[in-house]
Amino acid sequence: MSTRNKYLPLCLLTTTLILPVNIYLIGEEGLGAGFQSSFLRYQQTYLGTSVITLADDLGYVASGLIGGRSAISILLWALGTTLLLAAAGYLIYSRYNSVTGTRKHLFLLTIGSAVTYLLSCVAQYGPTLHGPAGFAIPVGVPLIFAVAVYILKAEGMDDELEYGEEDEGSWVETGE
Repeated sequence: MSTRNKYLPLCLLTTTLILPVNIYLIGEEGLGAGFQSSFLRYQQTYLGTSVITLADDLGYVASGLIGGRSAISILLWALGTTLLLAAAGYLIYSRYNSVTGTRKHLFLLTIGSAVTYLLSCVAQYGPTLHGPAGFAIPVGVPLIFAVAVYILKAEGMDDELEYGEEDEGSWVETGE
């Protein structure tokens, strides 16, 4: 893998953590609108403009201020963010420690985050992503799916045995 392409999966994972993943409208009457990225929500309502971090949302759920479908949605969103962070951390760890066979784990973590983000939107707005709570357009979810597919298909992602390692079937115990 070339040096330029070596850092591409990490750059892509980092991008998915920063870019907006969800654009939404609050209520059928359009009481507000906003976008949501992994770590924060920006929304404008008739009450004003707000930037709400994921930590704030989790605090509202823990204190009981937010409950029901909204609480489930927030918890799923936090899980999706955790999975993306785990994927990025695992990629850094595996590169730093020359761990091979990381592609499948990275794919599963990344695709899991995309599915969890989508489930978060479904929990809040319903299976059609439209309902009395408003509607959502999960614009970043296809991007995360695409990053997961890229990771799965990327050439040289350290899945092949390297440095003359033997496969498990040919290992013989020497008795030492």
